[in-house]
Amino acid sequence: MRLASIIVAEILLIILLVMFLDSETPINYLSKGVTVGIRLLGRFFIFVMAGDLLRRFFIWAYSRKHKQSHRVKNNFQFGINNIAKFIFGLGIIITIFGFFGIDFKSLVTSLSIIAAAIAIISKEYINDFIVGLYFSFSKDVEINDYIQLENIKGKVTEIQMLKIKILNDDDDLIIIPNSKAYNTEIINYTKRDIRSLSIDFQIDINTIKSIEHLEEELIASLQNFSEYLEPNSFNLKIVEMKKDAIDLKFQYTLKHLDRELQKRIRKKTIRQIFNSISIKNI
Repeated sequence: MRLASIIVAEILLIILLVMFLDSETPINYLSKGVTVGIRLLGRFFIFVMAGDLLRRFFIWAYSRKHKQSHRVKNNFQFGINNIAKFIFGLGIIITIFGFFGIDFKSLVTSLSIIAAAIAIISKEYINDFIVGLYFSFSKDVEINDYIQLENIKGKVTEIQMLKIKILNDDDDLIIIPNSKAYNTEIINYTKRDIRSLSIDFQIDINTIKSIEHLEEELIASLQNFSEYLEPNSFNLKIVEMKKDAIDLKFQYTLKHLDRELQKRIRKKTIRQIFNSISIKNI
């Protein structure tokens, strides 16, 4: 109901502004400069409200098609919002030029002359914007996906015009330029079975009898969580052998998809693994 009310209100305001600007109003008796300025502002507000109306309509139509609330954030919403911001920005530039008496055709001609210079100066911004649009309408990386970029792991929370925001496991918000994310190898853990979890750790090679024995101990330490874990999903994998230590990856699978439960079990599992390893060092 709230969205419908906003759309109806915007339609009514657009109609009223159009009627006001096209009718014989008191502004026609003001000085020419003031009249032009008021009409420019009026047209700009019509432009903004019409754009916002279309933005809301597309989001509503997409949400209805996919049977989800329009309040749920997704790639499509961020993509439409990014396009709307870009168009509104152009509208502001054109309006400002209009106040100085420069018409749209002259503006386009002027921009075409200095387009090369603008492209060179703002190359990185243009790249970030284009990549942002690509991510917005792509299924490769979506909102709430758990990904890894180089040494950064976390959940994608926003895909903006120029930046992508990632919330890591420590609840730190990391902001990365879109072009950097595009040019970096991305591991999307959500695209696989998101019930599968892994914990990386390193252990002194002199503190373990064998890999099999350590794996049995780790599995035994997680018996308290057996109701949440698939019984035959445990696997202790050797990642790298070093002179005095071994890098290991302990893998297991949850029975049900639940992000909050996943986070809690992971936290408890890490502590269980730490306790299991630290006993050996006493």
